[in-house]
Amino acid sequence: MKVERVEPRFGEFIPDVLEDGVLYVSMSYGTVIHRCCCGCGEKVSTPLHPAQWRLTYDGEAVSLSPSIGSGSLPCRSHYFITRNDVRWAAPMSKTQTAAGVRRDRAALSEHYEPTSSSLQRRPSWPGRLKDWVLRRGRRV
Repeated sequence: MKVERVEPRFGEFIPDVLEDGVLYVSMSYGTVIHRCCCGCGEKVSTPLHPAQWRLTYDGEAVSLSPSIGSGSLPCRSHYFITRNDVRWAAPMSKTQTAAGVRRDRAALSEHYEPTSSSLQRRPSWPGRLKDWVLRRGRRV
C-alpha cells in the first residue's frame, strides 16, 4: 500500500526492522533510511551530504531534497518528501535513472575534487557594480 505521509524518528542507529511510513534519521551517521513509499518494502537510503540529499526539520515536519528516485528498484518509484507529505512523481525511466546516476557521481566528484573552473569565484556585488558602471560609461 502506498504511503502518503511519513513520520520522522531521530536516533543514532537505524533499527534492523523498518516500519512503513517511518523516516529513520541518524544525524550521527548523516543518513536517512526508510522503506520505499510505494509499498514494495525495499530499503531506501538517502545519505545527507551537500552533493546528495538535504534534510530540513522545522521542529514538526521533515523535508528531503532532491526527490527520491528509486529507478534502480523494480518499482521505479519517484517521489518527494515535503513536510512529511509524500508527493508522487512519474516513475523514472532507465534513461532518467542512468542520467541521475551520472549527475550524482559528477556532483560527488566535484565536491571532493573541484576543478579549477569551479573554484573561480563570482565577483562581489561591489565588484559587479563597478564593472557595470564602467561598461555603462563606455556606451556614452
